[in-house]
Amino acid sequence: MKKIFLSIFLIFNTTLCNAQSGSLSPYSFYGVGENTFKGSMENRSMGGLSVYSDSTSINLTNPAAYSELKLVNYSVGINYSNINLKSENSNEKATTASINYLSVAVPTKHFVFGFGIIPKSSVGYLLESNDDSKLPNEINRYEGNGGVNTTFLTMGFKILKKIRFGISANYDFGSLEHSNSRFLDGVELYTRVQSNSSLSGLSFDYSLLFREEISKNITIHATYGIKPSSKLSSNNSQILSTIPVNGGYGGDSEDIDLTALNLDKTKILIPTHTTFGFGIGKDTKWFIGMDYSYGGAGGYENKLFNLENVEYKKASKFAIGGLFVPSYNSFTSYVSRIVYRAGIRIEKSGLHIQDQSINEYGINFGIGLPFQGFQNLNLGVEIGKRGTKKGGLIEENFVSFRLGISLNDRWFVKNKYN
Repeated sequence: MKKIFLSIFLIFNTTLCNAQSGSLSPYSFYGVGENTFKGSMENRSMGGLSVYSDSTSINLTNPAAYSELKLVNYSVGINYSNINLKSENSNEKATTASINYLSVAVPTKHFVFGFGIIPKSSVGYLLESNDDSKLPNEINRYEGNGGVNTTFLTMGFKILKKIRFGISANYDFGSLEHSNSRFLDGVELYTRVQSNSSLSGLSFDYSLLFREEISKNITIHATYGIKPSSKLSSNNSQILSTIPVNGGYGGDSEDIDLTALNLDKTKILIPTHTTFGFGIGKDTKWFIGMDYSYGGAGGYENKLFNLENVEYKKASKFAIGGLFVPSYNSFTSYVSRIVYRAGIRIEKSGLHIQDQSINEYGINFGIGLPFQGFQNLNLGVEIGKRGTKKGGLIEENFVSFRLGISLNDRWFVKNKYN
């Protein structure tokens, strides 16, 4: 099993480093793209709670939660979404599929460490506008792709009997490509401005987790996490081209001198992000919790684009959710060993366009199907909405189907008998 997972890890790692296809949202144009990572499948099915932890699964949003792990864990998450995009004048449908994360976590005598890769954000959109009020008729096409991946190394410690501490070091890297093409009726060549950015940067996450048994098998959970502000270095280039409409020979291209504009190398600010969480539960039976997180204003601006009527204000997220297991150790009923999860999340992205806040809402349901001891197959669905039709913008209604695989193994165990 370990060899199989290692092969999968290497294949997915190569795929993630060379491709991004996690978004078809027009809002992915802004900043570094749409935030496509919201936690492991177990936690996403509970609204994305960061406060929950247990001994057989990992919480990728809370480094301190790693300290609870008792078994080596291999995890992968996959997402498939159906999206309905509505504006005041049109209604379009789209589908997208992506890998959400790939991770390995290993407990040792004194701490737990983990590593993996996450497609953190994704750019993917294709929009057209037709202006027939001009002569000749003018069509503008906007396209984008790419995104930011994160490789991470996480360590979780039990510093006191009831308090855990965790730290995660992250290396962010990726590329963004945006193009704006203009077509004129009766003109053989169309013009295109293509903007490319290569991004990289370091960031860190810190968290504390408190667990206290207040009565027989009833435990309260509390967490605090902070991600200090960081910056992404962006190496930029732009190419202005004239291209034959029929795809034949001809046309020309020229590099735009960004050095003269001080735009060849820029910085993208990622604001400080803080999380508080509280929960209560009975181990292996039930849990309910809530999270609140917020981020600073003024971040994510890509200076390569001079955008009007766009602001990056303070962001926030509220999540509430939980789980229930009828009887985790039942020998007679498989259904009783299934983990049932549900949760709600409400997010303010901080992005404001035309004085409209781009918010996101989601209702989540999921089940964890046990097999072969501590192995789990996690299935989830989310029904949600992003954006608004006000101000000439686009409202997205989506249904996302998720699959998570969590495999566990024992390392560093000496045999008592030969």
